[in-house]
Amino acid sequence: MSDTQPVQSEDPIHVKIEVRAYEIWVHEGCPSGHDLDHWLQAETEIAAEAASETEQPPVGKKTK
Repeated sequence: MSDTQPVQSEDPIHVKIEVRAYEIWVHEGCPSGHDLDHWLQAETEIAAEAASETEQPPVGKKTK
């Protein structure tokens, strides 16, 4: 008997990656055996999106 449980995460980043990986999988025709590729691609896209959001000045703030 195994003591491990499937990971159930409510972390918003994890959920975004999961959803994006699913979208990639569907877009590519639901191929089997590429789940890790889709997950890594989704991680990369979400990380880039988060990085671009942090580089922009907050709305309503004037830059000099």
